Amino acid sequence: MKVLIVGKYRSIVNWPENLAYAMREAGAQVSDFAMNGKTQIHALRYKLAARLSGDAESVMCNDLAGLLQTVRPDRVIFIVIAALFMPRRMFELVREICPSASSIAWVGDRLNAGEFGFADLVDHVAVTDTAFMDDLRAYGYQTPASYLPLAVDIRRFHPMPVTRGRQVVYVANNSPGRGALVARIPRPLTLYGKGWSRLDMPTPHDIHASRLPYSRLPEVYAQSLAVLNIRNEKNVINGLNQRSFEPYGCQTPVLNDDMADLPRCFVAGEEILVWHSLDELVEHYDRLQADPAWARRIGEAGYRRVMHEHTYAHRARTLLALA
Repeated sequence: MKVLIVGKYRSIVNWPENLAYAMREAGAQVSDFAMNGKTQIHALRYKLAARLSGDAESVMCNDLAGLLQTVRPDRVIFIVIAALFMPRRMFELVREICPSASSIAWVGDRLNAGEFGFADLVDHVAVTDTAFMDDLRAYGYQTPASYLPLAVDIRRFHPMPVTRGRQVVYVANNSPGRGALVARIPRPLTLYGKGWSRLDMPTPHDIHASRLPYSRLPEVYAQSLAVLNIRNEKNVINGLNQRSFEPYGCQTPVLNDDMADLPRCFVAGEEILVWHSLDELVEHYDRLQADPAWARRIGEAGYRRVMHEHTYAHRARTLLALA
């Protein structure tokens, strides 16, 4: 099968790149289209078009049309996030140029009605958050939809021969909701991400207020006692983000806030630690520090679960099998 993947490349999640690799490993012939430019030259071209004519969309659509005519894919997978709006015209081009191709939108953020305007132009909508299916129906679309969470790229996230410390790490950009909670946590965290320098001082936390390169992330996880996860209140309702999965590639347990979709992916208390309040978060934190063997058991159980169900190889097979 010839597959074309459309999405934002070089993001903090590496979502299209991870999926493309897994698709190739599954035997598909994969081409890709980076909406933010696959190379710096392409990215500059789109930026200049937006600045000079205000119409980067036309340039992007022309490029996509050329690729569709060349590749003639059997399946097009759009990876949709709120931070990079996909114009409806891109979905129309697939139907016009490759009418026999099937198309799937894999949605990773909550979208408003306008952002979901492509839904009648795809054959299937996969979502990382079950609440997005409710939104889809509320906006009046009857397009078939299913839950398909994020996953682990086991090329990068895997057990490593490193010394595991006692730090609990949180790798995410600050947001109003996240910042308000982190400011109240009385135990020290190691924080990586933009915006954490805005925390009121003094703080018990070790702050690295810049983006942690994706290449360094697996080692940071492997060296940590545990990983904290807090949902982004801007675009998540029920779902899990990449921090619920990737640490487990390194056998590192996750302290996850209570999310409605979590039981679909993990067994709470055995494969993942779930907190419902600040007090419960602190309770888990203290037990992890006091009982590293318990932390190791949770990490190993979560590792077995992701290897069995939550790698990008699993996601690729699912997307290739969709009718």
